[in-house]
Amino acid sequence: MMSVVIIINNYLHDVASAVLVTSAVVLWALDRAVTRDGVAGSLLEAAYPRLVKLAWISLAWIIIGGIPRTIFFSQYEWDPAVVKGIVPALIIKHVLMFGGVAVGAVIWRRISLRLGAWGERPS
Repeated sequence: MMSVVIIINNYLHDVASAVLVTSAVVLWALDRAVTRDGVAGSLLEAAYPRLVKLAWISLAWIIIGGIPRTIFFSQYEWDPAVVKGIVPALIIKHVLMFGGVAVGAVIWRRISLRLGAWGERPS
Protein backbone atom coordinates (compact mmCIF):
# COMPACT_ATOMS: atom_id res chain seq x y z
CA MET A 1 0.00 0.00 0.00
CA MET A 2 2.86 2.37 0.83
CA SER A 3 4.25 1.91 -2.68
CA VAL A 4 0.95 3.05 -4.20
CA VAL A 5 0.86 6.14 -1.97
CA ILE A 6 4.44 7.10 -2.88
CA ILE A 7 3.89 6.58 -6.61
CA ILE A 8 0.67 8.64 -6.55
CA ASN A 9 2.47 11.34 -4.55
CA ASN A 10 5.27 11.46 -7.13
CA TYR A 11 2.76 11.70 -9.96
CA LEU A 12 0.83 14.51 -8.24
CA HIS A 13 4.11 16.27 -7.49
CA ASP A 14 4.86 16.29 -11.23
CA VAL A 15 1.33 17.52 -11.95
CA ALA A 16 1.71 20.33 -9.40
CA SER A 17 4.93 21.41 -11.12
CA ALA A 18 3.14 21.42 -14.46
CA VAL A 19 0.21 23.42 -13.05
CA LEU A 20 2.59 26.01 -11.59
CA VAL A 21 4.39 26.43 -14.91
CA THR A 22 1.11 26.48 -16.82
CA SER A 23 -0.36 29.17 -14.59
CA ALA A 24 2.72 31.31 -15.23
CA VAL A 25 2.40 30.77 -18.99
CA VAL A 26 -1.30 31.73 -18.87
CA LEU A 27 -0.41 34.84 -16.90
CA TRP A 28 2.33 35.68 -19.41
CA ALA A 29 -0.08 35.17 -22.34
CA LEU A 30 -2.70 37.43 -20.74
CA ASP A 31 -0.08 40.07 -19.97
CA ARG A 32 1.19 39.91 -23.52
CA ALA A 33 -2.35 40.27 -24.91
CA VAL A 34 -2.94 43.31 -22.71
CA THR A 35 0.32 45.03 -23.62
CA ARG A 36 0.58 44.10 -27.31
CA ASP A 37 -2.95 43.50 -28.56
CA GLY A 38 -4.75 46.21 -26.63
CA VAL A 39 -6.99 43.74 -24.79
CA ALA A 40 -8.62 45.32 -21.74
CA GLY A 41 -6.41 45.13 -18.67
CA SER A 42 -9.45 44.17 -16.60
CA LEU A 43 -9.15 40.61 -17.94
CA LEU A 44 -5.63 40.32 -16.57
CA GLU A 45 -6.62 41.97 -13.30
CA ALA A 46 -9.58 39.61 -12.91
CA ALA A 47 -7.58 36.47 -13.70
CA TYR A 48 -4.53 37.42 -11.65
CA PRO A 49 -5.90 36.63 -8.14
CA ARG A 50 -7.25 33.27 -9.30
CA LEU A 51 -3.97 32.36 -10.97
CA VAL A 52 -2.07 33.43 -7.85
CA LYS A 53 -4.21 31.15 -5.70
CA LEU A 54 -3.65 28.25 -8.11
CA ALA A 55 0.10 28.94 -8.14
CA TRP A 56 0.34 29.03 -4.32
CA ILE A 57 -1.59 25.77 -4.02
CA SER A 58 0.71 24.18 -6.58
CA LEU A 59 3.81 25.51 -4.84
CA ALA A 60 2.58 24.20 -1.49
CA TRP A 61 2.06 20.75 -3.01
CA ILE A 62 5.49 20.87 -4.63
CA ILE A 63 7.07 21.55 -1.24
CA ILE A 64 4.91 19.16 0.80
CA GLY A 65 4.92 16.39 -1.81
CA GLY A 66 8.64 16.87 -2.31
CA ILE A 67 9.40 15.67 1.21
CA PRO A 68 8.32 12.03 0.75
CA ARG A 69 9.55 12.14 -2.83
CA THR A 70 13.02 13.06 -1.62
CA ILE A 71 12.96 10.47 1.17
CA PHE A 72 11.97 7.63 -1.17
CA PHE A 73 13.72 8.92 -4.33
CA SER A 74 16.34 6.19 -4.44
CA GLN A 75 13.89 3.35 -3.93
CA TYR A 76 11.08 4.49 -6.25
CA GLU A 77 12.82 6.54 -8.92
CA TRP A 78 16.58 6.16 -9.07
CA ASP A 79 16.86 2.37 -8.69
CA PRO A 80 14.12 1.60 -11.25
CA ALA A 81 15.71 4.10 -13.66
CA VAL A 82 19.07 2.36 -13.30
CA VAL A 83 17.51 -1.07 -13.92
CA LYS A 84 15.64 0.19 -16.98
CA GLY A 85 18.61 2.18 -18.28
CA ILE A 86 16.71 5.49 -18.28
CA VAL A 87 18.79 7.53 -15.84
CA PRO A 88 19.42 10.26 -18.48
CA ALA A 89 15.65 10.61 -18.97
CA LEU A 90 15.12 10.92 -15.21
CA ILE A 91 17.83 13.59 -14.98
CA ILE A 92 16.41 15.51 -17.95
CA LYS A 93 12.91 15.35 -16.45
CA HIS A 94 14.07 16.85 -13.17
CA VAL A 95 16.20 19.53 -14.86
CA LEU A 96 13.18 20.54 -16.97
CA MET A 97 10.92 20.60 -13.90
CA PHE A 98 13.36 22.75 -11.90
CA GLY A 99 13.91 25.02 -14.90
CA GLY A 100 10.21 25.38 -15.58
CA VAL A 101 9.45 26.28 -11.99
CA ALA A 102 12.32 28.81 -11.95
CA VAL A 103 11.19 30.45 -15.20
CA GLY A 104 7.61 30.47 -13.92
CA ALA A 105 8.74 32.22 -10.73
CA VAL A 106 10.53 34.90 -12.77
CA ILE A 107 7.41 35.46 -14.90
CA TRP A 108 5.24 35.75 -11.79
CA ARG A 109 7.63 38.18 -10.13
CA ARG A 110 7.95 40.47 -13.18
CA ILE A 111 4.24 40.66 -13.89
CA SER A 112 3.25 41.03 -10.25
CA LEU A 113 5.71 43.92 -9.90
CA ARG A 114 4.27 45.53 -13.02
CA LEU A 115 0.74 45.14 -11.69
CA GLY A 116 1.82 46.45 -8.30
CA ALA A 117 0.65 43.24 -6.70
CA TRP A 118 3.69 43.13 -4.39
CA GLY A 119 3.15 46.65 -3.11
CA GLU A 120 5.69 48.14 -5.48
CA ARG A 121 4.97 50.25 -8.53
CA PRO A 122 7.42 50.37 -11.41
CA SER A 123 8.51 53.85 -12.39
